[in-house]
Amino acid sequence: MKLPEVLKRDYVQTIIMIVVVILAVLIFWYGLRFALRTEYPILAVASGSMEPVLYAGDLIFVEGIQNLSDIYVAPKDADQPGDILVYQGARDLIVHRAIDKRVEDGRIVFIIHGDANQEGANEQVSEDRIVGRYIGFKVPWLGNIALFFEPLEMKVAFIALWIVLLIIIEFAPSARKRDKR
Repeated sequence: MKLPEVLKRDYVQTIIMIVVVILAVLIFWYGLRFALRTEYPILAVASGSMEPVLYAGDLIFVEGIQNLSDIYVAPKDADQPGDILVYQGARDLIVHRAIDKRVEDGRIVFIIHGDANQEGANEQVSEDRIVGRYIGFKVPWLGNIALFFEPLEMKVAFIALWIVLLIIIEFAPSARKRDKR
């Protein structure tokens, strides 16, 4: 069988389309990582601790910070509020505002606070835990999709469902063609 004939087959076209989509997603993701200089360029906000600026389920864009002294610190009610930072918490990435900073043992330590958290619920975050800074661009509600797929079981079930659907879509038409013959 010659290449043009093989390429005309439905299942070959489906496989090619899947590969193209996967490559496009990977190029987009790694392109964003490169452009924004961070390992996590897009994140879903998981809690309401930054309301009313960021809501649970918002999808936010994050840039890496080359020089930590560029981080602006100020309380939320200042004329110009401090930068919203993403940092590594005990288990997950956390999104809160930088309200102050100081130098301890030659390292910068940021005082971080969620806008909707109680006063005094500040956290000290060392410079090595800072992942990036919110760039001011968000997509409301879209992060809920990422949060829905957070457990590993949901990811596996979703991928399995898509594989089953692709198999059904691919082979159901050919089964009908055989029945007609």
